[in-house]
Parts: sequence; structure tokens; C-alpha cells
Amino acid sequence: MGVRDVLSLCPAILLSLGCFAAGPPGPATIGPRPSCSLGATSATPAESIAVAASSAIDAAHAPEPTTSAERFAFAQTYETLINVDCEGHAYPGLARSWTTDATKTRVTLLLRDDARFWSGEPVAARDIVAAWQSTGRRSTSWGQLVRRLAEAATIVDDRTLIVSLPDTEWLALAEPALAVYRPSAGPPWPEGTGPYRPVESVTGAAPATLTLMPVAPGAPRLVIRSVRDDARDAIDAGVDLLLTADPVAVRYAATRSDLTTIALPWSRTFALAAPRRTPGVLTEVLSSAGDSAALRASLARDAVRAEARGTESTGWWSEISQNCESSHPNGAAPPDAGPGSRRIVYRADDPVARALAERLVAIGRRATAAPLAPADFERALRIGGELAYVVSLPRAPLTPCRELTALLLSAPWLANGGRLDGLLFPLVDMRERAVVKRDHASAIIEWDGTLRIRAESGRR
Repeated sequence: MGVRDVLSLCPAILLSLGCFAAGPPGPATIGPRPSCSLGATSATPAESIAVAASSAIDAAHAPEPTTSAERFAFAQTYETLINVDCEGHAYPGLARSWTTDATKTRVTLLLRDDARFWSGEPVAARDIVAAWQSTGRRSTSWGQLVRRLAEAATIVDDRTLIVSLPDTEWLALAEPALAVYRPSAGPPWPEGTGPYRPVESVTGAAPATLTLMPVAPGAPRLVIRSVRDDARDAIDAGVDLLLTADPVAVRYAATRSDLTTIALPWSRTFALAAPRRTPGVLTEVLSSAGDSAALRASLARDAVRAEARGTESTGWWSEISQNCESSHPNGAAPPDAGPGSRRIVYRADDPVARALAERLVAIGRRATAAPLAPADFERALRIGGELAYVVSLPRAPLTPCRELTALLLSAPWLANGGRLDGLLFPLVDMRERAVVKRDHASAIIEWDGTLRIRAESGRR
């Protein structure tokens, strides 16, 4: 049973400690479960691993990823206090062990003795808080939440930190927004603590390439290339690891005896957010499709060139929205649709969102599909003046109440009225697959489908 199946079994607060253990955990020293491991059997580690991903990497986003390629790159370069594998099992990150109090709202963490920044300087508890304070000053939806954690943290000594989590689960510490970095470091890459550091970034007419070097000898370097067109070209070029949702590329990889394919967890849900409870375009689309299940199946089958399935539920936000304390910020009612607001908007850098928006327009014939730059999309979503928005959300977040709060901070109008059922309509679930050249990569599969390359031999 994977973490996604566990999520479906837990009621209101989906990933409370009770989902995984009868009581508070003791010091965490157990590694990831074998089912979440991708192992290389060769006794001689590869010197270099060529990685191909279907989306771009922007250093300006570090350490909070916005694409699957960034999730992969940032997982190698930035660390959180704990990690969580694909079975929902926590294992050490910057913290080598931790304990919780009886209320399960205070976590005491002991940092690894060998925790270092890329410069070689030791990581102290105060550096954790400083990183969170810096993230808290950002305008992202997670900024306000991270700031609250920084304000509630207690520095015991250089190696010990107590974190208070009164309104969330302790697994929130594995969220990428809580990654540790040096706020004072200049662009393009903030200084991290991960086993890899970026040393080269090439952009231009050719696909962008990013090289990650191990901080200490013994681990392979990672050369990440963005695949803009046909992922099969990367396979023909001899890639060692391909992260793709393209079923055509996956079928092509199956014809190669030197490659194996691993299905990663269903990680993203694409949904239609509409400021009005009965959006005309959605009503017309549903009437044309027959019912919501038929619409979702059609979108998954025909709209996107990616591995997708129609969502099978109303969304995790509907199941928990009434059970999360302090999760509903004061939301203003969305403005009435006026002239020029017959648009379904989406992030211009998201091909899945584009395909869904265009398909909905083709079925409903009452709107237009409009791409927006990421920053413009965020502003438009916050205002709520468009007909509808195609949004990408975690399919099964580690900490759903926190994720709900972040969502409502991004779109305050969603909080108007308390329930999201008529405002946020789930469309399709997405996942990627890892196409791996045998014996060339050893990795851990994380809770959100991200691969974390093993670099134990490179630890300082």
C-alpha cells in the first residue's frame, strides 16, 4: 500500500501520526522501505548520470520547486529536516533523529553531525530558523505559513531545534517550502546543504542543461537536460534516467532491453477553479459530456499527451475543508464576471493545463483559453476576476490542512462560504514514470514521486 492509498483511509486530518503508528515515534534512524528504493546492482558506481526531464529548471525558484524537473533538481541540492518516502515513512534529512511530545505538536530535532553548507560551514539550528524567516518574507502561498513556524521555533543549542506545530502534522517538515539554504547567498542559486551543488547552467537555442556536482567525491555527477519535444530522442541519445509522463516515450522504452520503467506515485491533480458556484462554461461542458465521470475520463484520454486518469473523487479539499482549524482566511467574494472575463486561464509554462483549458473550451464553446505568465497567473488567481482557472495541486498532500490554507491564500475567494465543492472541480490526476538504464542510478522515491539520488558515499 502506497502513501496515496494510506491517504484515502484516513479521515479528516489525512496524515496524522495515527495513520502510521500507534503512538509518538522514538528517535528516527530507520531508512526508507525497499518498495520505495530504486537500486543499482553494479558494484562500480557510475561517474555521471545523464538525466532528461520534460520541464524547465529556473534557479530563481530555488528552493521551492514549481515544475517536476525543479522538484528533482532541488531534491538533490536542498534539504529539509526530514524526508518522507513513497510509503509515507519518515527518514532522516538534515535531522538525524527526532521525538515528539505527548500532544504531537512539538518536535525536538537533532541535526546531523556532518550537516554542512556547500561552503563547508556547519549547519546550526539558527541557520534553519534564518532560512525559514527568509522564505516567510516571500509572497508565495507558503510564505506566511513558514513564517509562523519560524516564529514558533526554539533554538536549544547549535544541534538541537524544537519546532511547534499546533495546527498541522509533523510531516510538514518534509515540505519543500521548509528547505534550508543561506538567505544571504546571491543569485542565481542560494547556498544549500544537499549532497549536490549546481556548477553549470546553459540555456539558448539548445535544450537547457544543468550540471550538479557532488559536494564530496564518490557520488556521480548529474547532468540534467530539459526535453522540449519528443522524449524518445532522449532515449536514443543514451540518457540514463528519463522522467516523463509521455506514454509514447514509455512504450518506446519498453522495447529497449537495457531500460526499465518504474511507475511513480500519482502526484498532481489538475482542477478547474471557478469564482462562481455554478459557472456557465462548466455547466455546458458537463451537459455535453453527459456526466462528470465521463468528462474526467475524456479529458484524461483525449486532452493531454501525458499519463493521466480521471479523478475518482471530489478532491481531498472537499473531504477535509470543514475539519481544518484556522484553514479559512477571510475571503472576499469574487467579483462579478464582466466584459472580457469569458476566459479560462492557465500557466503558460504548463502544457497539461493548456491542453485541459483548450479541451474545455472546445466542448463548452462559451469561453476562450488564455495563457498567462506564472506571475500574472498568480495575480489573476488571487483576484478571481476570470471565468475559471486551471490549477495544479498535490494529489495527496502530506499535510492537507496546511495545503488547504496555502490554496486559500493563493485564491482568497475560494474561502467565501466555507465549502469548496462548487468552486473547485477536480479534472485529472497525473504521474510520471522513471525510465532508467539498468545499473546506472540508485535513488529513493519520495512521497510526491520525486527521485532522490543516493549519495551516501559523498557525505562529508
